[in-house]
This record gives sequence, C-alpha cells and structure tokens, in this order.
Amino acid sequence: MTNDMTSTGANAQDSWLDILIKSLSSRQYSPLGEPLPDFPSEELQANTTGLSADATLRQAHAFYQDVDRAMRSVGCELNPNSKVLDFGFGWGRISRTFMEKASIGNIYGVDVDPAFVDITRALFKSENFEACAPYPPTRYQEASFDLVVAYSVFSHLSEKACNDWMREFARIVKPGGIVAWTTRHDSFLNYCDWARQQGDAVTGYLHALGQLFPDIEDPRARYRSGQLVHATSEGVGGGEARGTSFYGETWIPEAYARKQFAEHFAM
Repeated sequence: MTNDMTSTGANAQDSWLDILIKSLSSRQYSPLGEPLPDFPSEELQANTTGLSADATLRQAHAFYQDVDRAMRSVGCELNPNSKVLDFGFGWGRISRTFMEKASIGNIYGVDVDPAFVDITRALFKSENFEACAPYPPTRYQEASFDLVVAYSVFSHLSEKACNDWMREFARIVKPGGIVAWTTRHDSFLNYCDWARQQGDAVTGYLHALGQLFPDIEDPRARYRSGQLVHATSEGVGGGEARGTSFYGETWIPEAYARKQFAEHFAM
C-alpha cells in the first residue's frame, strides 16, 4: 500500500523513463523489443489523471518503481512471463510502465468504464483489456496473476467495494504474488477543508469536494482511529460508469488495511 500523493517523484536519468517519455512523440520499443503503445489526447490524459505528457508518465513510473522494488525484495521479480493485472486501467498509463520487464501479451486490465476498453485496446493493440462490474467476480481463474496493481482506485471505492475486490484479488493472484495499491494520504483532508473554505468561489469538483465534510475534524478523527473513511456525492462521483453507490473519495489508514486484509494477504 502506498499513498497517492507520495508516489510522484522519479529519477529523470532513468533509462526506462527516458524511453517512456520519448514515446510521447516517436515510436519507441520496450527492452523486450515490443512497440510501446500510443497515447490518447492530452485533454483525456489531464481529465483522468490531473496531469499529461511527461508529468503523468513520471508519476506512473514512480509507482512502477515502488512496485518493482517491492517484488524484488520478496524474490518475486517481474519477467517476460509474469502476468500482470491493472485494475482500473483507464487509458493504460500504469500498464505501459510494466512493459520494461513484462511482455505486453501478459498485461491485462479491467475497468468499470467500457469507454476505456475501446481506447486502451486500440492504443495497446491488445484484447487483454475489458470491462468489469463495480463488484467482483471477474472471469479469471484462481491463481492467474503474479501481480495485481490498482493505482488511484482504492482512493475512490466504498468500503464494501474495497473489501470485495481485495477478496477477489486474493482469489486470482498466485501464491507468493503481489497486490499493490494506493490510497489517499490523510493530508488530502486538508485540501477538502480548503475547498470548503472557498465557498462559491470554486465550482464543479472542487465545490463538491468542499461539501463532503461540514466538520473536517470528524473524518480526520475516524481516519486516525483506524477507520476507513468514504464520502460521496454527485459532484465527486465519476459519472455513469462510476456511480455514487460505490464511487467517491476514500481514505484507508494502514491500521485498517493491516487488520481488514490480513485474512487474505501478508503485509
């Protein structure tokens, strides 16, 4: 588990990152000799990640580095035969970073938004990306994947969705495999409080974010006591595919994760 707001730096001299950035403007190939995927418009990139171009790649690469280090530390290093599942793949921003070591044919993805399926299949020229329901199960057999990643997904899911998907990941990951995911840092509560203080000076998502917690000390106290905090409204929901019944803003403290997910994983 890592925090969304901490996995944003990367070493600019890293050769793999250099290749990823060059692939924004020219055809590049992975160390395995496979062509890197194309990109959607910068507008779509920014609308889905808040960043675009090299900035969004640097953030994705930092997460990839964290996961790669964690896998090597437990003797589960990625290789061309490793099967990777990207949960909530969007346009494949995270998926492409794993092409340094994993073959594109072994990279899969599920996303609740069917529009992303068409986009990412076209970008990757792969049929391994498909739509899923808000809740499991998936179609995959038990022990199918060496690695399951979920970047900036559990920072939005309801408590039931979080727990149901962790149970599903435990089913489809191989013994000794890894599940890597991110969640909100509690400092994001400060951002919510800032948005609240702006009142009608902000609109759209920021205004809705500010309305989630009339008293910011309540979610802060719950988080610090080890409780999962989830809040939602139409303004912070993700639209048709990401309805408020399961999607919003979520904070998962480490204490909660260690207690709640211990049934399925060593942490």
